Amino acid sequence: MAYIESPKNPKIKFVKKLLTSKKERDARNQFILEGAKAIESYAQSGGVISEILYSKEAKNLPKVKGQLTECSYDAIESVSDIAADQGVVAIAQKREWTPQHVLKRGRIILLDQIQDPGNLGTAMRTAAAFEYGVLLTAGSADVYNPKVVRALAGNLLSPFAYVLPEDALRLCEDRFVVTTYKSEEKPQFQWELPLVLILGNEGQGLSPIWKKIAKANAWIPSKVESLNVAVTSAILMWEGSKIGPARNR
Repeated sequence: MAYIESPKNPKIKFVKKLLTSKKERDARNQFILEGAKAIESYAQSGGVISEILYSKEAKNLPKVKGQLTECSYDAIESVSDIAADQGVVAIAQKREWTPQHVLKRGRIILLDQIQDPGNLGTAMRTAAAFEYGVLLTAGSADVYNPKVVRALAGNLLSPFAYVLPEDALRLCEDRFVVTTYKSEEKPQFQWELPLVLILGNEGQGLSPIWKKIAKANAWIPSKVESLNVAVTSAILMWEGSKIGPARNR
């Protein structure tokens, strides 16, 4: 079994690159998972683990297939904010999903230029909970950003794909599209399947282009200026999950 002592080891440097560089993640088609539970969750959802790096201080090792490499505590600590506590990280293969995989879901959430990794991770974890597919427009945060992965806790259960806005308009036009523009009017409509919920950027809100395909508009009355996009997505996905089984038209 291989052993890595130094934080300057080439493998440790490679892990750091995957953590810090989207370009490297895209080129290698790999990303980093931290902690035994997240690694197991990803594997159980169908993800592939290439290699597990762990320190002898690790309390638990994930029960998944993958090459094992023991490391010193210093080596593991150098590649993670949290792995020093758990003592384990994994190099994982990205999921290979397309818009067609997403469209097989009866419910979809479209996230338009959601740039905060924490918001994106929380919204996608909620999508997994309620069995929504996820479309993300260009300009959204990278799903494999460590902060997004951490928020997901390895639960990459929902198919997702990045699309251009014009392609999203075409893909979603025949579905029951619910936008989330701010309004003074109380939302009054009946939810229908197949469903698409569209939420916009944290600062700019929802682009006007989605009005072209909107069938209804939903907003959540609040005594504060606006709710966090992750909170809003959770409330609306819960509402949309109440209608019938999630299935294709």
